[in-house]
Amino acid sequence: EILTRPCLLCLDEPTSGLDSASAFFVVQTLRNIARDGRTIISSIHQPSSEVFALFDDLFLLSSGETVYFGEAKMAIE
Repeated sequence: EILTRPCLLCLDEPTSGLDSASAFFVVQTLRNIARDGRTIISSIHQPSSEVFALFDDLFLLSSGETVYFGEAKMAIE
């Protein structure tokens, strides 16, 4: 589907089962796609700090409830 250049791309755990270097590469590639004007929505469990630093915005859930929504960099402060 990436070849058709969709304006919205939804991904369910695209880094699942990958080592940290591969996960970083995948998220970095997704960030580059987003910089091209497309929206990426993805669920990622337990991202490394390097991967987390690549996020623009964050929607954080706990037990199905929203606990944070906003800039990712503000979530760690």
